[in-house]
Amino acid sequence: MTLPAFDAMATGYDAAFTESALGKTLRALVWSRLEQVFGTSKRVLELGCGTGEDALHLARRGVEVVAVDASSQMIQVARQKAGAAGDSARVDFRCLKMEQLAPSLDGPAFDGVLSNFGAVNCVENLSSVVRDVAARLTPGAPLVWVVMGRYVPWEWLWYLLHGNWTKAWRRLNRAGVNWHGINVFYPSPAELVAVLRPLFAIRRVAPLGVALPPTYVGPWLERRPRLLKALTRLEHAAQSYSALAWLSDHYIVEAIRLPADDRGA
Repeated sequence: MTLPAFDAMATGYDAAFTESALGKTLRALVWSRLEQVFGTSKRVLELGCGTGEDALHLARRGVEVVAVDASSQMIQVARQKAGAAGDSARVDFRCLKMEQLAPSLDGPAFDGVLSNFGAVNCVENLSSVVRDVAARLTPGAPLVWVVMGRYVPWEWLWYLLHGNWTKAWRRLNRAGVNWHGINVFYPSPAELVAVLRPLFAIRRVAPLGVALPPTYVGPWLERRPRLLKALTRLEHAAQSYSALAWLSDHYIVEAIRLPADDRGA
């Protein structure tokens, strides 16, 4: 059980994104929220951990993390990275699909859940995953999900200028987009909130990548450091405006797990 498309990306992912100027800037914005939201969390579940960068960040701050990913090669890179950094004791990396959480996770309940950079966009039945996640969380546990959005002016402009009309409008397809054999979905912030709301109380929705472009524009932007610096300032300012989440490459949803007697379902 693994995903060939993500397996093929695993060895080069950190060089292409994690270590890039754009990648570092976007991840730093997410980490600034993790510091606040997971400040008292002791055991966190991460969905779609990739090469383990976020899990290791939390582990270095004393958090126990169970991090899952459907790509065996991503998990292998993450384990190697953890071993090299001496952080293996606090992170349990598991090759596991999000759709298989219910029968596969054991041990104490989690007091936080994280998913970064669009991992949940690859889930066919997101409502089912939300229920499975909620069942493994303590009441009041925070959720931070970073999801790829549907309406992205940066993407429209970039691909239209390059004459690629198909890619410019691809996210508008509500049936999803096939990417290397994987069906990728792009829920709007309102749609994702509606899926979460029966079991979670929404605390914050914010843009990520409204001034800054999608990652495939990164090499072009990094040749223009002044522009990157200016757009980074705008991106930080945009964090206060939740409406901009509708027009960003990703958006951040923060919520808390409701107690059983407070749920609408």
